[in-house]
Amino acid sequence: MKVQKIYVESKPYPLYILLDDEYRIVDIVMKYIKFLDNTGKAPNTIKAYSYHLKLYFEYLKQIGKEPEQVSFEDISNFVGWLRSPTGQVNVYHIIPLEAIRTETTVNVIINAVMSFYDYLERLGMFEGTSAFYKETRSPKNFKSFLHHTTKHKGQKINIFKLKVKKKLIKVLSQEQIKTLLIACNSRRDKLILMLMYEGGIRIGEVLGLRHEDVVTWDNQIKIVHRDYNVNEAFAKSKRERVVDVSKELMRLYTDYIIYEYDEEVGGDYVFINFRGPNYGKPLRYHSVLDLFMRLEKKTDIVVTPHILRHTHATELIRSGWDAAYVQKRLGHANVQTTINTYVHLSNDDMKGKYKEYLQRRDSINE
Repeated sequence: MKVQKIYVESKPYPLYILLDDEYRIVDIVMKYIKFLDNTGKAPNTIKAYSYHLKLYFEYLKQIGKEPEQVSFEDISNFVGWLRSPTGQVNVYHIIPLEAIRTETTVNVIINAVMSFYDYLERLGMFEGTSAFYKETRSPKNFKSFLHHTTKHKGQKINIFKLKVKKKLIKVLSQEQIKTLLIACNSRRDKLILMLMYEGGIRIGEVLGLRHEDVVTWDNQIKIVHRDYNVNEAFAKSKRERVVDVSKELMRLYTDYIIYEYDEEVGGDYVFINFRGPNYGKPLRYHSVLDLFMRLEKKTDIVVTPHILRHTHATELIRSGWDAAYVQKRLGHANVQTTINTYVHLSNDDMKGKYKEYLQRRDSINE
């Protein structure tokens, strides 16, 4: 099976269809993708769902069933199939094998499949999605905000969702950040790193920046959602936000424009290719990922775009920022996401607080 990118005349961005082994369009998936597009799902989300459903339809082929024929047990086996290194169905090993996908990745794929079945049930093509969920109710002594709007309804939870081990977020030290910046070969590369580290800006938002989004006189970066970018980089949220940055970062942007940027071929995108057949064209995701691989090789520092974003958010929290301010700066849709992700305590945090406690105690006893 294959996921094929297509361009529709009325759409400024590409869509994706699923082809079977004989290169025929899988009609029901195409209708579902159209539904996602019509209901405003982001192009990157549609792309991801297409690849997740490709895996699911490969599994269906292996068990010899159509989507509307599956049972609760089939979906359960699919979870195991996703994690099995052999890809075999109904094969049980005495010695557990190492999973090829993390719990988080499996959950993302299963969520896409559950959404697909919700769509099929609304079309009347499938019955029984209620078996895929369990309902939970809040404790009687707990009332959530706006609880009166849902007090007679239970919350649906995906039964197949795997428990994810809580991991402390990896962050970098100030010295590591400096080392990475020194290892950069150009102002462009330094600017990319600084926007992610100092602004907490996502990689898609960085690559989608236009010069009109950079407010030099007020040291601000505007994060604007656009339906389509040539390099297929998209802002995750449709909400526009403004990120304040330092004068030093804005000076780096100015130097980049003066000394490195070719205005004749660059157009309105901030980040462009410097060499090769794509000279002057907007940078794509893989170019930035290659940059991070080169930096890791030069410095022995494991770094990704999200590690820089995590580092920025963690520094804000540790310096006393309220979670609501961090949420707005990062562009999270819900403050709970910010709290769950970044309000964490590492061993160093605990040691630091204990030292503060000892100092206060000793000062009282003196």
